[in-house]
Amino acid sequence: PGTVEEWRYDDEHYDKKYVNQRFVAEDPATGAIIGYAGMWQVAWAFHPQKFGSEIRVHPARAGGGVGSALWDRLERELRAREAISVKSNIWEKMPDAVAFATTRGFREVMRAWESRLDVAAFEFERFAPYVKAAAADGVTITTLAAERARDPENLKRLHAMEAEIAQDIPRPPGDVHTPIDFSMFMEYAVDAPWALSDAYYIGVVDGEYAGLSALFQPKTGDWLNQGLTGVRRQFRGRHVATALKVKTVEYARDRGVREIRTWNEINNAAILAINVKLGFVRQPAWITFEKEF
Repeated sequence: PGTVEEWRYDDEHYDKKYVNQRFVAEDPATGAIIGYAGMWQVAWAFHPQKFGSEIRVHPARAGGGVGSALWDRLERELRAREAISVKSNIWEKMPDAVAFATTRGFREVMRAWESRLDVAAFEFERFAPYVKAAAADGVTITTLAAERARDPENLKRLHAMEAEIAQDIPRPPGDVHTPIDFSMFMEYAVDAPWALSDAYYIGVVDGEYAGLSALFQPKTGDWLNQGLTGVRRQFRGRHVATALKVKTVEYARDRGVREIRTWNEINNAAILAINVKLGFVRQPAWITFEKEF
């Protein structure tokens, strides 16, 4: 679950050049909100006629036609905007939602696994050799907080590295990576209420940024979310990603955090292998469905 603070921040900071729209269903008798539908243009895979979407209905009103009414309204808006496709992510443990989408012409195009790490069970001694090997190969690890204090201009270097790494993140067929601009990077990775600048770890080799692994703090729950973990191509094979991930687990352990959660597309073999090695346990998949118009 999200919080009002997180939702408001997202609404206020999502770049206004992108569509970000929401429709709300109300009970006509009480005025209570019983569901909503959202649609948006994806900043990091932008196409003016491709959209992301979601529909949420209060559990007490499920099956009563609220979702259908919201979809009808959403579809009219998408067609008015001359959409060529719309995507939505659905948890595979929600068969009614899967059926709702498929009967409306959505088809599966990608899957991502959520994986969870039991921080207390992590065997740090097993991974000490990887950390030592990375250090012996010239890899040092710092944080976003330290880099901001040292030289705020380094944030532009960090933004450039994120954009470079993001090119290799698997995406649904037909989606092309579009880097977010520096201001949006600052608003979402650095200054957002969920950002943790002392848990945003950066690998450095010979003064160059080589890779990153970042944790984010949701406002509800006793876990941390793992954001982007990645290494620039020329620095791969030097245990950079493993060393960075171990630092994130150390951060969680030192603060008494129970669990780290992350999400990876099922074809992202390299990062999935690292997560399995570290002890992350796979959960039911999130399925990306797409409807073409």
